[in-house]
Amino acid sequence: MTRHLLICMLTVAAPGAATVAAAQQPFDLDPSFQTQINGWYVTSLLPREDGKVLVAGMIGTAAPPYTLPNLLLNHDGSRDLSWPPACVAGKITLVDDKVYSQAGDGICRIFQDGSLDTSFHFAQNDNVHVLQAGDYYVRPDGRIMISGVQNLYDDDHDYLGLSCLAFLTNEGYLDTTASPRTCAGSLNVFSPLPNGQFIGSGSTGIWDGHQASNIIRFNADGSLDSSFQAHVWWGEAYGFLPLPDGKVYAGGNFRITGIADTLNLVRFMPDGSLDPTFNNTAKYRDINQVYPNNPPEGIVRTIHPLSDDQLIVTGNFGTVDGNPRGGITLINSTGNLMDTYFSGNGCGGYLFQPGNGTIYYRVISGIKRAPDGSYYIWGAYNGYDDGTTNDTLQRFVSRLHGLNVGINEQSAQPATLQIAPNPSHCGAVQLSVGEVPKRATLTVHDASGRVVLSEAWPAGSSSSTLAPGVLAPGTYVVRVQPTLAGSAAGGPAAGAVGRLVVMP
Repeated sequence: MTRHLLICMLTVAAPGAATVAAAQQPFDLDPSFQTQINGWYVTSLLPREDGKVLVAGMIGTAAPPYTLPNLLLNHDGSRDLSWPPACVAGKITLVDDKVYSQAGDGICRIFQDGSLDTSFHFAQNDNVHVLQAGDYYVRPDGRIMISGVQNLYDDDHDYLGLSCLAFLTNEGYLDTTASPRTCAGSLNVFSPLPNGQFIGSGSTGIWDGHQASNIIRFNADGSLDSSFQAHVWWGEAYGFLPLPDGKVYAGGNFRITGIADTLNLVRFMPDGSLDPTFNNTAKYRDINQVYPNNPPEGIVRTIHPLSDDQLIVTGNFGTVDGNPRGGITLINSTGNLMDTYFSGNGCGGYLFQPGNGTIYYRVISGIKRAPDGSYYIWGAYNGYDDGTTNDTLQRFVSRLHGLNVGINEQSAQPATLQIAPNPSHCGAVQLSVGEVPKRATLTVHDASGRVVLSEAWPAGSSSSTLAPGVLAPGTYVVRVQPTLAGSAAGGPAAGAVGRLVVMP
């Protein structure tokens, strides 16, 4: 079982719960989408341009072979039986029209039709044996960083033994131009930062022989940045959201020296200290229904930026500071709960292996926006209550209406974002949209799809600028997305999108 899907003990949604009809609002459940998944868990999801959704994990089905590592779902949630048994099993990312994913033996790469990319040879790589899967990141130049625990066999370059971070070429071979890194245990997750560094977490108390924390910051070559001291001595983070000013959100289940409580969502200053302007001690908690006398615990897994002052948080929790929030909630930039969206009970519990009757899951592992403007959530749960609609037939993956609800989500298409100059040297560019948005967010995604920059678009303006040096050389997707339906000029709710190439 993947280490990134921890167990939460919660109550299963009551059978026979009613569905209430009401006007659709942003982030309300779309009950026209229902999966037939009936067991285990979904750990990753990729919405496609054709409206279908690729999901991965350990997925239970009612028909042989009963357990699959991935499925392609149609627009109504049914299974696309034409999808081949691809190697996809874990985290999924789309880079340059190719799909990368974790597989049982490391990393695999396929084309969007599910066929194997035979130019990628990681499965035949005798120099890297994955002992424990962690995370991966595809660089703009196509090279790959992989974490976890790997056993390396390369006598020629003296790369022998265990590593926590290794580097691969675009073809899937061990990159001998980069030194692998060691730690006390494993590096389980890591994310890029706007300045080219990375932040990661795991059992990493020692990094390359240096004293470290279970949350660390490291340079592009994997070397430890000792100027960042988070002082996390127990537990780990499972999701990060970096900010342009060097601060970073971290969600998980961990303890920091000098603080008695277990923390779930914090905002670190650039030096690793806690940001005193953020509510770092908010309690994302859950009561173990099988062992109710155990202390309540919870985990934050993802932090998704909705606007400059709104964040969607998902994970294993039933309450936030005592307020019912099943696996998903909305907070503001100071870390306090908001009731604008996700004010219902959220997801319901799922009895795992009902024969033993001892384990429940209740987790929303993430939320992702689809090209049509809707949103998908996924994890391990049965039933979903958004506060208006209580659909007990929801299973493991659900679709929510987007911010453009009522404007025909399926036909909304992103407008073109004007970017000049493009390509750009050092990333200094002018961005222009055809219509003035009332309120919008500018996001920049790197080649792996991760957000490397998110900031408010200038209110009432049709243009903005990116300063030189903000983006490292590479290829990026730039989006201007309205955070309220429509715009002052009636602009498209799907926003504007463009591709930017940054030269050295």
